[in-house]
Amino acid sequence: MTYSELSRDVKFLITGSGTGTTDYAAADILANINEYYNEVVSLILSADGKWEWDDNNQTTLPVSTTNLVSGQADYEISGSTFLDLLRVEMKDENGNGVQLEPISYEDRNGTAMTEWAKTNATPQYYDKVGNSIILYPTPNYNSTAGLKTYYQRPPSYFVVSDTTKTPGFNPLFHRYLSIGAAIDYCSVNSMNDRLSFLIPKLTQMKKDIISAYSTRSKDVKISLKMANGEYGDYGDYKSENIV
Repeated sequence: MTYSELSRDVKFLITGSGTGTTDYAAADILANINEYYNEVVSLILSADGKWEWDDNNQTTLPVSTTNLVSGQADYEISGSTFLDLLRVEMKDENGNGVQLEPISYEDRNGTAMTEWAKTNATPQYYDKVGNSIILYPTPNYNSTAGLKTYYQRPPSYFVVSDTTKTPGFNPLFHRYLSIGAAIDYCSVNSMNDRLSFLIPKLTQMKKDIISAYSTRSKDVKISLKMANGEYGDYGDYKSENIV
């Protein structure tokens, strides 16, 4: 559904007609549709497996590179453009790619962070702090585009001028946005008859989104494997995904 179709559907769900008259301001429809866009993305990210979601409206991959600077440990991660950091890589002093291992302050209890890995060398670990990653040890060489981050980012929100733009997720669930925006209007206007129809539809679609995105990696082979020799009460063994 395009944004124009979503806006029309909001009015249809409230009045029974896509051209129905309401006092639902266009700016409020836009804001509420974007809010439910956030909700859908949150559902997708919670259910995502090996196929990481990214908004279909994006024109670049969710990967960024930064120059590695000798003596600098702190690097900003793409400002406000990310929701979750998936992976960090870097080039070593020979230009070969290396994956870094994440750590946290808790991993170094009993040791001052300033005293751990204090000699500059090739980084092996990174710590996430706010919008930054801290490399350990601090690099002792320069490398152009030597630090690479893989991340997941927010949706590509609708703006007032949009008409033909569509939501950047599975089209089977686009109507989640218009149903949600209609529910917000009906809630503040005590339209209980409409709410009794709309809320169950949104609840079911929420379940469908989670189900669809948690099982969409059909190319991942499923196999059974012993898990540390742990058996259930009847001798059954655990299963896990094996690529």
